[in-house]
Amino acid sequence: MKTVAAAIEFGTSKIITLIAESGSFTRCEIVGSGTVPYAGYSGGEWNDPDGLLPAIEAAVQAAQAEAKRRIDRIFVGVPSEYIHVTTAVGEADILSQDGRVTEDEIMRVMDDAADQLNLSEAGGNVLHRSPAWFSVDGGRHTMSPIGSRGKRLQALVSFIQADPYFIEDVRGCLAEIGIEVGAFLAPTLGMAILLMSFDERDKTPVLIDVGYLNTEVSVVEGDALTFHAVLPIGGGDITAALAESLEIGMEEAEAIKRDYIFTPDEFDAQSDPEVRMEDGSVVTFPRAFVAQTIENVTEELVDDILETFRYADEYIAARSQVYITGGGLVNMRGAKEYLAEKLKRSVRIPVVKAARLNNPRFSSSLGLMDLVFDAVEQQGGEEEPSGGPLKGLKNIFRKQSTEE
Repeated sequence: MKTVAAAIEFGTSKIITLIAESGSFTRCEIVGSGTVPYAGYSGGEWNDPDGLLPAIEAAVQAAQAEAKRRIDRIFVGVPSEYIHVTTAVGEADILSQDGRVTEDEIMRVMDDAADQLNLSEAGGNVLHRSPAWFSVDGGRHTMSPIGSRGKRLQALVSFIQADPYFIEDVRGCLAEIGIEVGAFLAPTLGMAILLMSFDERDKTPVLIDVGYLNTEVSVVEGDALTFHAVLPIGGGDITAALAESLEIGMEEAEAIKRDYIFTPDEFDAQSDPEVRMEDGSVVTFPRAFVAQTIENVTEELVDDILETFRYADEYIAARSQVYITGGGLVNMRGAKEYLAEKLKRSVRIPVVKAARLNNPRFSSSLGLMDLVFDAVEQQGGEEEPSGGPLKGLKNIFRKQSTEE
């Protein structure tokens, strides 16, 4: 019998609902999706609170119509502005008779890390607690300590907490349309696990998700996020700058942005961008002026990312790989090469091997669904109770990601 699950994600400019069922080859197949634009959020507040419920309902209805089934339970992705990542090193004596690490030590070392952070008094909802590494008696870091012999176990543990304001609002909206929340999850964590192999995550990579209104910067190690920051700039700022400087509408500005090439050849460098206006006329703009507008905003984004790197210096290695995803910048030609030059680091654009929605702008949604099916499978096909942290993670779309 196939397992069916639903998830809803709140982006900065759109709400995406996915309905998936277990498949014979990919283990997860998207059978219904609904994408609805909405005003989003900024500064931890909804930009249009009254428009939230209609947008949620429309996204759910669209997914149900495509999947040809109704849902009464859904997993909710908590967006970047409403999560907070903290870490602590926990310690626990190895108490087994043969001096080997068991599941009991794993649980106690994770509990010790939580106790150090006083999470029960912090006021947030813990969505996930995940290990970045374990160490026995101060030895090498590992993600597989079970069976190792020693006297004391250490672990760097990451905790992802959610803002109660978001949880209360979304739970209330879903209740109004008769849908129960299965659990609140962090798509950023799911995206990191989905897009990077275990070996890649062992080298403390940086995941940068450039959205429409903001950019999320996360450092990944093991099965954990060890650093997380949200920058108030995204692809929409490029579009807005073009609209203002060229005196055109946002839709026309977005079309110019999408067609822009950061690293043009000789022909492209001499070709001026053009756009069809609402009245049907075609207007051409000088490439040099368009390039200056786009790259001024992009350089501002790069400066903010580099400043974040300096702030996160203790978590990032000198040669940490950078992964770029999201719909705000990645789909512009030459963006990867441009960012690699500006960041002075190797940059990859990972792509999920999924039958549908395999565009970087859907990476976060697919990462959320990855977490959903992991939660369901851990319960033997039963969904995890709301609010419970996940203990394990695994990829459900063809296991490995590729890069452009």
